[in-house]
Amino acid sequence: MTFTLPQAWLLLLPLGLFLWRYGRRPGPPMVLRWALLVLGVAALSGPELRLANAGSDVAVVVDRSRSMPLDVDRVAQELISLVESQRRPGDRVGVITFGREARVESPLSESGRFGGFTRPVDAEASDLSAALDAAGALIPPERTGRVLVVSDGRSTGADARGATRRLAARGIAVDYRQVSRPEPALDVAVVSLDVPATVSVREPFQFSAVVQATSAVTGTVRLERDGKVLVKGPYDFKPGPNLLPLRDLLEEPGLVHYRLTVEVPGDGVPENDVGVGVLRVEGPPRVLLLTAQPSGTLSKALAATGMALEVKAPFPLSLEALDGVGVVVLENVDANALDETGLNALADYVDQAGGGLVMTGGRSSFGEGGYRRSPLEPLLPVSLEMREEQRRASVAMSVLMDSSCSMGMQVPDGRTKMELAAEGVTAALTLLNANDDASVHMVDTEPHEIFPLSPVIKGLPFDQVARGFSGGGGIYVGTALRAGSKEILRSEKPTRHVVLFSDAADSEEPDDYQETLAALRAANVTVSVIGLGKPTDPDADLLREVARRGAGRIYFAEDAMSLPRIFSQETLAVARATFVDEPASLEAAPDLPLLGPLPTTGLPQVGGYNLTYLKPRANVALRTLDTNAAPVLALWPHGAGRTVALTAEVDGRYTGELREWSALRATLEAVVRWAMGRPTPKEEAVVRSERQGNVLRVTLDLPPGEPMPGALPTAVLLAGDGRSGVEKPLHWEDEDRLVVEYPLTGSGTWHPVVKWGGRVLRAPPVALPYAPEFEPGSAKEGLKLLRALAVVGGGQERLSMTGLFAEAPESEGRVALAPWLVAFALAAMLAEVAVRRFLSAPRVRAAREKPVKESSAREPKDAPRTDAQPSATTPKPVQEEPAEQKPEPPKPPAGVDSALEAARARARRRTGR
Repeated sequence: MTFTLPQAWLLLLPLGLFLWRYGRRPGPPMVLRWALLVLGVAALSGPELRLANAGSDVAVVVDRSRSMPLDVDRVAQELISLVESQRRPGDRVGVITFGREARVESPLSESGRFGGFTRPVDAEASDLSAALDAAGALIPPERTGRVLVVSDGRSTGADARGATRRLAARGIAVDYRQVSRPEPALDVAVVSLDVPATVSVREPFQFSAVVQATSAVTGTVRLERDGKVLVKGPYDFKPGPNLLPLRDLLEEPGLVHYRLTVEVPGDGVPENDVGVGVLRVEGPPRVLLLTAQPSGTLSKALAATGMALEVKAPFPLSLEALDGVGVVVLENVDANALDETGLNALADYVDQAGGGLVMTGGRSSFGEGGYRRSPLEPLLPVSLEMREEQRRASVAMSVLMDSSCSMGMQVPDGRTKMELAAEGVTAALTLLNANDDASVHMVDTEPHEIFPLSPVIKGLPFDQVARGFSGGGGIYVGTALRAGSKEILRSEKPTRHVVLFSDAADSEEPDDYQETLAALRAANVTVSVIGLGKPTDPDADLLREVARRGAGRIYFAEDAMSLPRIFSQETLAVARATFVDEPASLEAAPDLPLLGPLPTTGLPQVGGYNLTYLKPRANVALRTLDTNAAPVLALWPHGAGRTVALTAEVDGRYTGELREWSALRATLEAVVRWAMGRPTPKEEAVVRSERQGNVLRVTLDLPPGEPMPGALPTAVLLAGDGRSGVEKPLHWEDEDRLVVEYPLTGSGTWHPVVKWGGRVLRAPPVALPYAPEFEPGSAKEGLKLLRALAVVGGGQERLSMTGLFAEAPESEGRVALAPWLVAFALAAMLAEVAVRRFLSAPRVRAAREKPVKESSAREPKDAPRTDAQPSATTPKPVQEEPAEQKPEPPKPPAGVDSALEAARARARRRTGR
């Protein structure tokens, strides 16, 4: 027996003294009171009875990375079925799958059957160490068992032996079953493509590649630079490493990508036939202008400043495209043109890499451009919040949500598409005003009413939207539009709008959608469409046609993570006035001198502007003179970078007098130079990056005479595909050098950034051409690692699942005794009350003597008794009785009951009863 709170037994001493002093009572009640005290303290101590036959837990860890055989899911499911068939009473089986990360596929179960793998994993890596830690977390601390690893043994994360030792400390052994691809007869792999970190413009340089071959063979080598073929021809490979010398010369600054491909007939591992190198051509920082008007006012003004300007149409950004860029200028760019990945990359570029961002106004910018709830919203110096003064006429909105089976698919963060859509609808409905109406229906082959058209002021059931479900089949567009039409036509609001959310690859049965849309347009109802997917998906044209006939807008969300932002954007366009389309005069604000010597008088009048609100601690340089007093030019440093918001339209319908303002070029130049930040000192610390296999090593060499930093510098590793960065502190390697190492867990380009004393240093980017588990190697090496894991904790290779549970240690089951003790304590308390009230002997009380009886008792027995009654005239003889002192009643014994009896006795004496 064990106790969860043995300290509770110390309460027996003070409670026992209290009972002995104030609760004593002779007889059985006292025994019951002592029993009640002991039972109560025992229940508080949390006693548990341990049983040594509570079964064992087995966690099956399955590797589903790209290095595994293609049929690994089938093989693993068969093994799991065999393990489940070996269960005894009390035994449990759970399943964990892993790639780059570990996920619990099935919790521990005594009787359930594994139904197959449903959780998506990133197969570009295999972090076995994280998977073993997840298995340890799955098995409760009070139980024990074993872990069965189904893998080829090629791990790309931390050393898995550390996790195995942590399991062994709990008595959990790690068994393994190796499942690997057959050994290829021929494997030619590009081990490395070593290019310089940086070169100057027109500087000839040499670089090399190393190709590993398992046997002599002739293949074709092709070298490309940014898609352009530089070298292509045959090459005779010898067994072992082959060195290929290469050279090049570059004319323009920027980031250059090299790609080396080796083509050999019969190569058993084609995944490692590619090498990638990234090279930075140094030059002055560039200004990247994204605009739909490449020859407009803004591009001409910036070109005239002499800065290195690059003008492009809006496109999905990446950290590779932003390398060497000092400032990004977005001229009236819709957020959807940048893509969700591009928005994340731009946010990392500013916040982590110290870049600059300038956003100008217009109908496709700020709130109306979809930047609310985007990764860029926290970076802006102005708030995109909606306030009451932006309210339009009352709105009625009907939302039709696709709830077909495709909405049940998961996105990389573990949520389903349906959950993201529900989050988007909830975010959109919160932007409505109290006088607006809204309804929500989910549709697959038929409509499912979440709530009918209801006033916002009465409160909308957002919890019902959040519990959205995914049904079966596809979404029937005609059925959905008819349901929305029936609902929205019940409203008499001035603005009535329908939003259809549908899968662009699974929108079916349009039926009579044209007639439905015509009836809605005749009633002045508009219809917009949010399509989940790409503009090229099979049903994208149908969704475009619905939006066109409904006089609404069409959005395509290629990334489901963008749904909350797009729903908010559509609601703002319908329900709120986020753009002021009337002329407004400007005045200089106190922070205008931050940009340099700019004119404070003779400011132009703008034809319109995006209505925003200045954030706390942000600086405002220009603001309007209308009732809004809104910021037109605001700026602030954010993270490692700087951002500027120019809410006026520089070149468009609402530019007004700004286009002809004489100080426009000087103001734009000052804004861009401020966002670019201070120039880098000549004598600066040197940061380098070097990849060895899948390990990235970042070093920081301090300049001579530089004082020791008060706090250690940190390094942030930004992924080129938009994944969130990982920040680590550097540590001293010698007196002038700090270093940090990162394991690269997947292919792609990586951008290290070092933060030091308020400065941001961008290290040269590195590229990993393929997953590290495809590096040249053999199944024997993987088997060696799995054997090493088994040795640490006393595990073994499991060629057969027979005896897996029999050899696992039995868990000690725990039975809590506290509920039983509480029940006994209650029974003892009731018994004490019953015994004291009905079965205990009454207390002895002092007898009250009556004077009359005492007088008669003192008369002599032989005295004559007369029956004569005294006459009225005869005086009654007065008998003199000796004064007697009444005996004091005995003091009651001490105790609560005694005190109560004494109080009753005093009350009787006062009342004479």
